[in-house]
Amino acid sequence: MDVDLKHIHDRIVAGLDGLEIRQLAAIESVVRNMHRKIEFRPGNVRDLVSDAFRDEMALFLVVHHALHERALNKENFEYVFKQCLIASGDPKARLNPNQKQAKFDVEGAGQRWSLKTESGDSMSRNMVKVEKLTEALWIRESPTAEDCARNILEKVVPRLLDYDRIIVLRALRDDALITYSIEEIPQDVIYAALLNQTRPEVFSKGVRGGKEAKSFGANYFKVDGGHRLFRMLLDTSVEKVRIWYTLEECLHHGYWTLPASTPTEVSELAKPESVALPPQRDLQHGETSQEELPF
Repeated sequence: MDVDLKHIHDRIVAGLDGLEIRQLAAIESVVRNMHRKIEFRPGNVRDLVSDAFRDEMALFLVVHHALHERALNKENFEYVFKQCLIASGDPKARLNPNQKQAKFDVEGAGQRWSLKTESGDSMSRNMVKVEKLTEALWIRESPTAEDCARNILEKVVPRLLDYDRIIVLRALRDDALITYSIEEIPQDVIYAALLNQTRPEVFSKGVRGGKEAKSFGANYFKVDGGHRLFRMLLDTSVEKVRIWYTLEECLHHGYWTLPASTPTEVSELAKPESVALPPQRDLQHGETSQEELPF
C-alpha cells in the first residue's frame, strides 16, 4: 500500500486548528508515547501472533498507555484483538453481535474466540486465573454436590461449545515496566476434563478458619493421572464459575514489554537493554505449579 507521508502530516497539522488546550495535551501525549519502545518475545506457539498481529498489538498498547495507567480491560481487549486479526489478514473479523445466542467474544481467522483478562499485584506465578468462565445463576440453588455435578454437565459443558479457543491477556507491572502476555487455555482439554471427570464426589467445600466455605470447589486432573490441571470454584457470592488453570499447561503466544511511564522528552525514550521474564514464568528452583489456592 502506497503511503503519502506528507499528505498525512499535513492533514494532522491542519486538524490541530481550533482544538482546546486539553485536547492538544491528549494528542501530544499520544504522539510522545508513539516513540515508546516495546520489547516483544515470541511464545512457543506461533499460529496466532503473526508479525502483523504483533505490531498491531504493540501499537494499541502504546496508545492505551498514553492515556491510561491501568491495563487493558476485557472490553478494550476484545476490540484490540479483533483489530489484530484484521491486520493479520482477516478483514471480516468481528465482535460478537449477540452474546445471548452464543458466548464467544470475537469471530475471526476461522475461529470463535473467548477472551479473558487478568492483572494485579496478586497474580499467581503458577496459575492463570479466570474470574468468570461462565455466569451461573443456578449456583445458589445447588445445595448439594449432586446438584453441582448435574449443572456443570447440563449448563456449563454445552456453553464451551459456543467458542473454539480461550485466550487470556495477562498484564504485570514490575517496577518501571509493564509486561503483557497472551496465554491460551486449551478449549478441548478443559471441555474433555469437565465432561469426563465431573461427578458428585469431586465437589466439596473447603474449611478456612475453622468454618466451612460457602461455595463448592473441585479439582480436575490431567488425563494421564498426573498433577492437577485446574481448580474450579462455583462462587455463590457472584454466581459465577471461576477456574485457576495451571500456567505451564497453557499455550504461550508471546510477551509485549513496555516502559510503565513515559519521560517528558522523546529523546529519553530508548529500547530496554534487557527485559527479565515476568515472575509468572520465572519459577525459582524448588517452586512447583501445585500452588495452594485460596478456595
